[in-house]
Amino acid sequence: MKYKLLSEPTTNYKANKNIDIGYHTYFLSLAHSNLSGYNVCPMANKLIDPKNNKLSNCSSVCVVYNGFAAIFKSVMKARIRKTKMFYEQRDQFIKLLIKDIQKGIKSSLNKGFIPTFRLNAYSDIKWENVNFTYENKNYKNIFELFSDITFYDYTKIPNRKTPKNYEITYSFWGNEKHLKNELKNGLNVAIVFEKLPKTYLNKKVVNGDKTDLRLNESYNGKNCIIGLKFKGSNAKLQDSILQGFCIAKNNQSLIN
Repeated sequence: MKYKLLSEPTTNYKANKNIDIGYHTYFLSLAHSNLSGYNVCPMANKLIDPKNNKLSNCSSVCVVYNGFAAIFKSVMKARIRKTKMFYEQRDQFIKLLIKDIQKGIKSSLNKGFIPTFRLNAYSDIKWENVNFTYENKNYKNIFELFSDITFYDYTKIPNRKTPKNYEITYSFWGNEKHLKNELKNGLNVAIVFEKLPKTYLNKKVVNGDKTDLRLNESYNGKNCIIGLKFKGSNAKLQDSILQGFCIAKNNQSLIN
């Protein structure tokens, strides 16, 4: 089945992990940061600045170039094209997105899987604020149109208020204040570690690499740490630790 904007559950490495637990996840992969000319990651620094504690330096260690994007230039070109369409031809983009979601739902249910969707594979757009008109009816967001379908994402934007069917996991990038506030607000928080601990900040650490599915269910838990093991070269690891993006195995918070 051909999709215009979304990727099929079997073609994305992360989404493929969800199949074993009965879920299909469709990813929307836009061009990260400001690569398209539009910044889809408002909390990301365009330039590395260790002194800036208000924005993340995650652009320099983004996993966006892993997988097919590192092999085929056409993959990144497609992401840029989709991102420009989102900003420059919003109505057309939304229509294609709705059609893709409808196709995905039908396909998954026919195959006995639960359909889920990640609209921010490499972006951090506040989809809860993206309103539109479809078939002469106004919608606050895509989640209102598909109210019985679950969407999920990671985000570095703190204090977001999202619909019940849009579950977000806060993605830690070094700001301790945001980290503690999001945990206090009851969210799960994803943290990259050099070596996964069992607990962190008195919260249980769940191995987030086993599945990409970030729903508050038995295999994730609620108000816990989603531990992700750092993936990359030693040089990138050291940069990530320096920038506060990754927690080193000898971090004092782990030792104590």
